[in-house]
Amino acid sequence: MKTTRKTAASAPVLSLHQRIQVCELERHKGRLAAIKRIEARLALLDAFMPAIEAANIFLDLPSLTDWSGRSLWLSTGVLNHPASAQLVNVLVAAGMAVVERKDHPGGDATVHLKKGRLLLTVLVDRRAVNLLEVSPCA
Repeated sequence: MKTTRKTAASAPVLSLHQRIQVCELERHKGRLAAIKRIEARLALLDAFMPAIEAANIFLDLPSLTDWSGRSLWLSTGVLNHPASAQLVNVLVAAGMAVVERKDHPGGDATVHLKKGRLLLTVLVDRRAVNLLEVSPCA
């Protein structure tokens, strides 16, 4: 029996629609794996969600990611600049401690918060840094 070998030339050509679907399925698979890796930290963050929601702060869930393998990166989106400062203030009021506040030359500030095994990172836009109730040298 003669066997034939598939070559790139004989492989089925995917339509643009099919190629986009393949790319999107791979991206989705990667995001689900990333969410699985941060599952334990998300469970710890759940304890703070009532305070966050009571303050009418909406987290940008698609941007919630692992930051350097230790911290969760939280964002409130790009359209509501004061919300990131309000988020930091609410988290501190709910019992998190600021372990570092780094002010950047452009005026933004990165705030690292911690409680127990949960470490969070929030970037506060330069237009809202003045709303932080956390001193620069905290």
